[in-house]
Amino acid sequence: MKLIQTAKVASVLLTMTACFSGAAAQSTTSPISASPISAASAVQQDYDALFQQMYKNPADLEASFKFAEQAVKRGDYEAAIGALERMLFFNPNLPRVKLELGVLYFKLGSYELARSYFQEAVKAADAPDDIRAQVRAYLTEIDRRLARYEFSVFTTAGLRYQTNANLGPSSLMVRALGQDAILNSSFGKSPDVNMFQTLAAHYAYKIGTRGDAIEASFLGLNSRQYKLNQFNFGLVEVVVGPRFAIGQNASVKLYGIGDQVWLGDATYFSAGGAGFSARTTIGDNGFLEAFVEQRHRNFSDSFNFPTASQQTGDLLSAVVTSDFRFGPVHWTTRAAFDQNRAAFDFYSYKRYSIDMAFPYAFALPLFGTPHQFVIAPTFGFSWANYDAPNPIVDPFQIRHDWEQRYGAIFDAQVYRNVGLRTQILYTKIDSSLPNFTIDNFSVSIGPTARF
Repeated sequence: MKLIQTAKVASVLLTMTACFSGAAAQSTTSPISASPISAASAVQQDYDALFQQMYKNPADLEASFKFAEQAVKRGDYEAAIGALERMLFFNPNLPRVKLELGVLYFKLGSYELARSYFQEAVKAADAPDDIRAQVRAYLTEIDRRLARYEFSVFTTAGLRYQTNANLGPSSLMVRALGQDAILNSSFGKSPDVNMFQTLAAHYAYKIGTRGDAIEASFLGLNSRQYKLNQFNFGLVEVVVGPRFAIGQNASVKLYGIGDQVWLGDATYFSAGGAGFSARTTIGDNGFLEAFVEQRHRNFSDSFNFPTASQQTGDLLSAVVTSDFRFGPVHWTTRAAFDQNRAAFDFYSYKRYSIDMAFPYAFALPLFGTPHQFVIAPTFGFSWANYDAPNPIVDPFQIRHDWEQRYGAIFDAQVYRNVGLRTQILYTKIDSSLPNFTIDNFSVSIGPTARF
C-alpha cells in the first residue's frame, strides 16, 4: 500500500502543474476587476455619488469609468456595461474600455458580443501589446467554450532514480511478533532506476452553452524497474459522468469510477465506484472544488504479494482542491480525508493529507524566441491512524504514520507544446512501528507534450 500511496502522491503533484499553461484566459485580469474592494458602506456612498456625477455630466469619462469600477465590485455588470458604452459614445477610440466591455460580456456568457468588443479593442494599429495579449487569451477561451466538444491530453515519460525504490524501512531493526528482530538486508531499502510513462486525457461533449456536458477522463501510469522488477507498476483509471452548470460560475458532477492496478506484472487490485463533485470560481482569482468518492477495491494475491487480498474493502475519499492565481504565481492546494475499511482491521485506516504547489511562470528569450518556463515548489503532509495492531508485526502496538513530502517541478518549453520536465521529491515517513519508518529521494527527467 505504501507504493500505491506514493504513486498517488506523484499523480497529485503532476496534476497540480499539468494544465497550468492552458489557463491563460482564466488568469487574465483587468484594471476594473483587479481593484481592491473597500468597506460596504464606503462603496455605497461612492457608488451613489458617482452615479449622480455621471448623470449630471455624461461626458465626464473619468466619473463613468469609476462608476463602472464600483458597479463591477457590486456585481452589477449591466450597470457597468451601460457606463462603459456611454464612454464609447463620447470617445470611440478607447481600446481599454472595449477590452473591459468584452470582459464583462464574457462574464455574462454573451460570448459573441464579447468577441466583437475584443476584436474592436485590437483593431487599431497602435493598440497596446498587453491588451493584444489579453484579447488573444480571451478569444481562445471563447472558441473553447463555444466548441461542441473539448479535448485535452498531457503526457510525459522519462527516467527516475530513487534511493529507496522498494520503500524499505530505514533501519534493519524492525518488529516481528511483538519482538525486536533484524530484517534480512535483501528486504531493506534499495536504490533503483525506472522508466516511466504518464498519460492524462480529458474529453467533454457539451450540451448547449450553459456549461452542461458529458465528461470522460483517463489516467494511465506505467513504470518499469531496472532491478526490482517486483515493483513494476501500472495504473489505469477511467472517470465518466455528466456535469450540470449552476449559473455562470458553478457546476456539479456525478460520475462513475473504474480502476485497474498492476504490481510486479500481476493484477494487484481492481476497483469500481462513484463520486460527486461541486466546483465554483472565486471571483477572477481562481476556483474551488470539492468531491466525495466511494470505491470498492478487490485485491488479488500474487507470487510477490501473497497476502494482498487481506486489503480488500471500501475506500471513502473526501477532497477539497483549489487553484488561486496572483499574476504569474499560482497557489494550488489539495486537502483530503481517506477512510479505508479492509477485510483485516490492521489494514483499515483514517488518513488526513494536504499537498500544495506554487507554480511560477515566466518567459526567457532563447535563440531569439521567447520560451515559457514554470517552476513549482511542492510540499505535503499526511497523518494515518490504523484501526488495529497487526499481530505479525506487533500485537500490542497500533500503527500511526506521519509523512512529509518536499519537492519541486521545473518545466521548460522546448518547441510549441513540447517541453522538458525535471522533478525532485523527498519523502519521509515516521511511524510508531520501525517497519514502516522510511525515507526516499527521487529525481526524474523526461519530455512532456500537451495537446
